[in-house]
Amino acid sequence: MDINNQIHLAAHRYNQEGRDFWMGPLTLEGASSNTVVEAQFEHIWNLTKTQIDDFISNQGQYGYEIPEDILTWPAHGDVSLGYAPNLAPFVDVNADGLYNPEDGDYPDIFGDQCLFFIFNDGLTNSSNIHTETGGSRLGLEVHAMVYAYDAPDDEYLNNTVFFHYDLINRSTYEYYGSYVGVWNDWDIGSGIDDYVGCNVPLGACYAYNANAEDEVYGDNPPVQLCTILAGPYMDPDGIDNPGYSGDCEAFNNYFNINFENGIVDDERLGMSRFMVQSNGNSAMGDPMVAEEYYRTFRGYWKDGTRVMYGGDGYNLTVGPACDFMFPGDSDPCNYGTNGVLPNSGYNVDGKYWTEIEAGNPPLDRRGLAVMGPFTYQPFQIHPLDFAITTVWKTDTQSALERIEEAVNAVRQKFEEEDWTDVAEQPKKMDGFLKVYPNPTNGAATVEGTGRLMIMNAMGQQVLTRDIEEHATITLPTGLYFIRVENEKGSSVSKLLVR
Repeated sequence: MDINNQIHLAAHRYNQEGRDFWMGPLTLEGASSNTVVEAQFEHIWNLTKTQIDDFISNQGQYGYEIPEDILTWPAHGDVSLGYAPNLAPFVDVNADGLYNPEDGDYPDIFGDQCLFFIFNDGLTNSSNIHTETGGSRLGLEVHAMVYAYDAPDDEYLNNTVFFHYDLINRSTYEYYGSYVGVWNDWDIGSGIDDYVGCNVPLGACYAYNANAEDEVYGDNPPVQLCTILAGPYMDPDGIDNPGYSGDCEAFNNYFNINFENGIVDDERLGMSRFMVQSNGNSAMGDPMVAEEYYRTFRGYWKDGTRVMYGGDGYNLTVGPACDFMFPGDSDPCNYGTNGVLPNSGYNVDGKYWTEIEAGNPPLDRRGLAVMGPFTYQPFQIHPLDFAITTVWKTDTQSALERIEEAVNAVRQKFEEEDWTDVAEQPKKMDGFLKVYPNPTNGAATVEGTGRLMIMNAMGQQVLTRDIEEHATITLPTGLYFIRVENEKGSSVSKLLVR
């Protein structure tokens, strides 16, 4: 929601009803693009670690041909057209700030194979209408790195695909009550006989076959698992939040993503809600318009009814209102009901809310893993990491019994990696951008070098100019966003004029 309580939303299910996303980046000013740039980015860069290693060993040698996706790696935007100077991450061998494979520079990828692409939620020549959802455009630019590992000796890793998104707010709007969701339409073999569930403290949701046998898989139907590894950053609160230690007094910190690590305000959201839809147009079906989508993110059905504990979340429920559907025995602290013990004896003495316990008919099930709410500042970059894993049964365990082990294995691999955000990530303020005094009763000084852009709280640009080292600005009373952009990246600061 923006300051005027207007919904800004971009979402896709199948790209059949309409369109909310286009390929390529957005400009730094105006969050716009055009069909020429879209066509240039209508591509998925596909690279392997073997190709990268081969490049490092043989670049410059006679007869070696550099792979096309290394040559064309989208490391930079066209600055002359107003795009960010740095896009796709790369290893800058000679530290000149420019991507040039002839100098030995190469893409910085994750995993043994990666797919990289960039997309956004609206072109200026598309009349700014999202025909899939009807939501107003966000000015969102997404850098996607999808990766996997060749790990034949590690069953879980070998059956997992990882996703890293950098979600960049290219607009000048500050959004409130922001949510990000990963939507799954599972279909385990036959798509009409599935159940779903979630593991609350592990931040995972999953689908499984409702029957012992499936017409596609036979007697060995797998579980399809979606794990939220780390969502967007939590809103700053000035403390290093304590992690969950098994004490239900701290149940709101189940997820432990950068919690209690000695760093203030680097905590990232975990899965904060799990919503289920069924194929169809009922109140429990897929959302169709922006208001219905936004209700789903906040734990409501399409008709505005709150999701309730028990039954199918809509019919034959026992209450209270809940945020996680079909959690089974995974939520002993009743995190999903805000610490309130569910009614009708649930969550004690072996009675837990599952599709099986509720006696729900098997259906074509979909599930939305939600992260939020959070405040989304102009120019801010929020990371999102999740993984999709296929889990099979063994001679001694069912696929459902192996979920916790699978999630922990995937999380361990994710935490071992040293992922950094895209090269365009704004640098720390120290030495790059300073604004003082702040708040100010009149003039303020901006220290920095590069292109200075100032926007007001309504997203309107009030000043653009080049500065070297410092500039004095005088603005009317109000809240402003100060941005300095140069070849090193960009940095943003708020300024309050009283």
